[in-house]
Amino acid sequence: MKVILDADVIADFYKDNRTGIFRVTYELFRELSQHDAIETSYSHLSLFNHQTSTEELDVFFGENSIKINGANQRAKRKFLPLRKEKLFKYLYEKIGVSEFKNTFFNNAFEKADIYHSFYYPVNQKVRKYSNLKKVVTIHDLIPVLFPNLHYTSRFIEKIIASIGKDDYAICVSENTKKDLLRYAPQINPDHVFVSLLAASKSLFYVCDNNDKFKSIKEKYNLPDKYFLSVGTLEPRKNTDFVIRSFLKFIKENEIDNLSLVLVGTKGWDYDKIFEEYNNANALKDKILFTGRVPDEDLASLYSHAHSFYYMSLYEGFGLPPLEAMQCGVATVTSNTSSLPEVVGDAGIMLDPTDEVSLRKTMHELYTDDSLRQTYAQKGLERSKLFSWKKSADDLVAIYEKISKS
Repeated sequence: MKVILDADVIADFYKDNRTGIFRVTYELFRELSQHDAIETSYSHLSLFNHQTSTEELDVFFGENSIKINGANQRAKRKFLPLRKEKLFKYLYEKIGVSEFKNTFFNNAFEKADIYHSFYYPVNQKVRKYSNLKKVVTIHDLIPVLFPNLHYTSRFIEKIIASIGKDDYAICVSENTKKDLLRYAPQINPDHVFVSLLAASKSLFYVCDNNDKFKSIKEKYNLPDKYFLSVGTLEPRKNTDFVIRSFLKFIKENEIDNLSLVLVGTKGWDYDKIFEEYNNANALKDKILFTGRVPDEDLASLYSHAHSFYYMSLYEGFGLPPLEAMQCGVATVTSNTSSLPEVVGDAGIMLDPTDEVSLRKTMHELYTDDSLRQTYAQKGLERSKLFSWKKSADDLVAIYEKISKS
């Protein structure tokens, strides 16, 4: 079976902003490109980013040992008059002309069975190939279900609207599948599948290297004992709630040897988070923002945390709790959306609006090391159920069902 994988997410984000969706796509490219049951190639049509050529993408794949060939070429146009002038740039954009030109290797598209986009709507140029079964991954419907918690509702609406009656969707959790079918009842439920995600075993593991942690502590000015939370600083992640609960917990119990470390970049509408921080007054030194942390530092940060807190209001899947469990950290999450599918009974799940329960849980984990170790071990065992190889195997099984339908 021949499958074309849409590489536009990788092309758009590999240079700088490596989002969660980038990481998912990257890991699946690694696994699928070497899977024995399918023959893969990639398309690079780039609906959104106009700065990456196929040649650059080939270099990236080569540097990361991803052996996959392009189904088309994308190269910079040799001649595009006044391409840098504002008016002409606007006109070119309106008529759909970019600085790059896509050249199709027609026999690759004509001979393939499946075309899979990991995020973006299927490119209209692909639609003319009737032999291709078109598949789109749906990561979540948060922007359209909770527009107050996100800002990309129009784009998600566009992705969902692009799924035609003969197309297929792959959701990253059962909860996301349920959300999709409720929101878009016109989609054939027999055309919607679920394939769970995973956390990289090479990036997220129990890192007990003391020398490594010593350098990490110095790099981020970490305290000896800390609670950890990882996620973009934005309303959906409920970070202000975690800060508020933590500050009340240490104040009520007169705890002086514990800090809250918050890992993640600023997203949008993060004023409430920093209001809570500023209201901490004398306890401000107990809250530490690291900003974005490189992938290679995360295992040590996770592994040496006292416990991990992820009180997100809604998730499509929820990678950070899985990463934390895989690093052997007692994990506390919300009991909403897809998170129970990820954590199961291996973590403590709470109502993300129940401050009393969160403070009580913080106290129990802080004072009962046996309980903390129990959940750390449970998390490790639970995390073994997830791997990118299993995710890729699941996708191949779905491709086979789609191909035969």
